[in-house]
Amino acid sequence: MARMPSRSRPRVPVPVLALVCCLVLATGCGLDDEKAILMAAGSYGDVAIALSDETLRPATDRFLTAFNPQVTFVIQPESVFKVDVFGPDHLDAARGYKNVILVVRMGSGGAVEKQAKRLVSREAWLKMEETGGGIVQVPDPWATYQLAVVVAARDVNGLGSILRNNPDKLRGIIETENRDRILRRARHDGLQEGLMSRYWREFGFWLEIPAEFRQNQFRPDGFPGLELITNAPSRGITISWRDTDEPTAFLADADVMVALRSEMGKVLHKEELVPESFTWSRESIADVPCVRLDGAWNSTDFDGGGPFRCWFIPDKARGRLYCVDLLVYAPGQDKMIHFRRLEAFLSTFSTKGPRT
Repeated sequence: MARMPSRSRPRVPVPVLALVCCLVLATGCGLDDEKAILMAAGSYGDVAIALSDETLRPATDRFLTAFNPQVTFVIQPESVFKVDVFGPDHLDAARGYKNVILVVRMGSGGAVEKQAKRLVSREAWLKMEETGGGIVQVPDPWATYQLAVVVAARDVNGLGSILRNNPDKLRGIIETENRDRILRRARHDGLQEGLMSRYWREFGFWLEIPAEFRQNQFRPDGFPGLELITNAPSRGITISWRDTDEPTAFLADADVMVALRSEMGKVLHKEELVPESFTWSRESIADVPCVRLDGAWNSTDFDGGGPFRCWFIPDKARGRLYCVDLLVYAPGQDKMIHFRRLEAFLSTFSTKGPRT
């Protein structure tokens, strides 16, 4: 029987300096008109770091090691983000990115500090001055669907401490905002509302489906599953299910989950799984505890394969275990950019009806 490794407890960094870091959500700084579509270039995985002065570069380089880890898709490693670091004279270049982190030594007086003070509220800036520093996020600072994060402190050591102690927080801010911006843009462009309503009525799940996706397969030969796909490159969301009196009990049985995912792959994708690639973890979708399986697949129809990520989500009320699978086939291309979008749509999955 395949085994799921136990989940290790995350390490909590111990502050080196007695520096108080505050997280302030700035409001009123964005573009209200979604239709303005003055958008920053690039993808949601692009991050620019703008330094108020060059003395901050060593601390920033150390920060990036923890902030930007690598993820391996089958055998190809990729960084979570594509990061460029800009000195104080290149703020204009940094402002064109989807995500911008302004690293500011208070009192430096340059263009980066002046811009940071314009973005955050006066109250937030004064609070950071009083406490020694902090982190402030600003939605839509210069363009729609853009994010700025200001990291400020009185001196180099203070900034180094904030960066060293908060890589997970800063990564989480950007990824949470990435998800929300991806969904926000998809809703603006239009959703497949007919399919969404049909799936809810017939199969008991709700999922926001962007206009770019089409239904490619629907219960082939009566198999309880369906496939949504978009091309160039191929990205898929496949949903299958199994009815059972105890759907949560199956979350403790890796063999059952592998069999469910394997059957779906054979019927809808003409593929076989690579068991030695499996990585298990536990997550929640719409506050419902579920199990995640990452791994690789090989096609039985052509010479090729790729990575997959799937989630096993129980529905106690209906007596059903859903397998929601995300698949990317993009030979020679980075995969993170596509999985980031797919996982944003996955976050809307619900067995309790439409979510606001």
